Parts: sequence; structure tokens; C-alpha cells
Amino acid sequence: MINVLIVDDDAMVAELNRLYVARVPGFRCSGSASTLSQAQEMINDPQQEIDLVLLDVYMQQDSGLDLLPTIRESGRAIDVIMITSAADAPRYRPRCITGWSIT
Repeated sequence: MINVLIVDDDAMVAELNRLYVARVPGFRCSGSASTLSQAQEMINDPQQEIDLVLLDVYMQQDSGLDLLPTIRESGRAIDVIMITSAADAPRYRPRCITGWSIT
């Protein structure tokens, strides 16, 4: 079972992602966070099962990208899928194709 953490400040989008994840065989939503601080707490909690993070890039108060160092520093093998609907999303395309270094 792949445990998915959804990080999105838009409650409707988070719920849609949760419903989608629930329909995919072998995946389950292990939690949802509407702020980076909530997500950081969940990632740093060893009891929280997380294999994959669906991460909103543009949040009201934060940039989802600011969560990447927390994931890296946790030492856990967590994959990330970044989600955005912003007009300047093309600027992130090269990073998504070649990989994003979070060292």
C-alpha cells in the first residue's frame, strides 16, 4: 500500500485529490495538510506513514517548494508530485523534466 499525504490549502482541491487517491488500487490517503507547518509535523512524525506527497506549489501563505528541504532532512524515502495551476507553471517545467535537486 502506498501512503499519500496531500498538501493543499484549497479544501476542495484537497478533497478531490483524496477521492482520486482512494480510487487508485494500492494507494491510500494517509493524511492531509492545509499548511506547510501541518505537513512538516506529519513528515517529522515517525508514526505517520508517508510514501508520496501530492504537493501544491502555490499556497496562500507559503510556497509548497519550501517543504522539500523538510522532506529531504527527514531521511525518509518520500516521493513528491508537485501540483500547480498557476500561469507561470512553464517556468517549473525544465526542473520537472530533469529533476529537482533539494540538497
